[in-house]
Amino acid sequence: MKRLSLVLLTVLACKTSGTDTKNPDDKQTDASASDGTVTDGEKPGEDGEKPPGEDGEKPAGEPAADAGKVCDAEVSDPKSFFADNVLIRLPKGVELVEDSPIFARITSKNTVSVCDAIVSYAALGYFQSDTKKSMQVVRDETIAAARGFQASEVTWADEVAKNRDLAVSYEVPEGPKGEPPIKGWLVLKERQGVMFWAAFETHPNAWNAMKKSFEESGKRLLVTKK
Repeated sequence: MKRLSLVLLTVLACKTSGTDTKNPDDKQTDASASDGTVTDGEKPGEDGEKPPGEDGEKPAGEPAADAGKVCDAEVSDPKSFFADNVLIRLPKGVELVEDSPIFARITSKNTVSVCDAIVSYAALGYFQSDTKKSMQVVRDETIAAARGFQASEVTWADEVAKNRDLAVSYEVPEGPKGEPPIKGWLVLKERQGVMFWAAFETHPNAWNAMKKSFEESGKRLLVTKK
């Protein structure tokens, strides 16, 4: 986990610009652990992009269907990442692109998925593990490095733990500038000293629609690295 700490320290002093790697969520930053860089979150309307909701576009994370509707899990066929070291069945409609050999992120922050709900963020990655740290500490450090969320911002729930594997939901409230609230699902799986992780997010109103798909995708995260 020293690598995570170094990434966080490095990116605060060295932010990238002029890149086409955009943050899928306007509230936070994405960390690519391969080079220690972070792309600042862009606000709706920058670079000529219209804010969500204009021209009939659904706001990020807002479901088109009844917010209380519970939807069955729908996931894709297995997809491989990181030189076939990881296989995963992603939630319906979600596509990931590898930003580095150890980090992949969603291609669109307005990805339409199960029951027309929107997946606003998804990512997959891995890093060298520190077995001396508890999984709760690893959880907090992973979400901080990958999303920029501090422990005081995040509410954790629905935790399922087994040895060095952990699956847990998290919620982040609306931001000070009106950034939409977030509810997500984080999966951590340690294999041979390496921690693999996946995160999926939506608006809290769409949680009932996406929960089963997020959970199923996390279960279908298979590490093939030997």
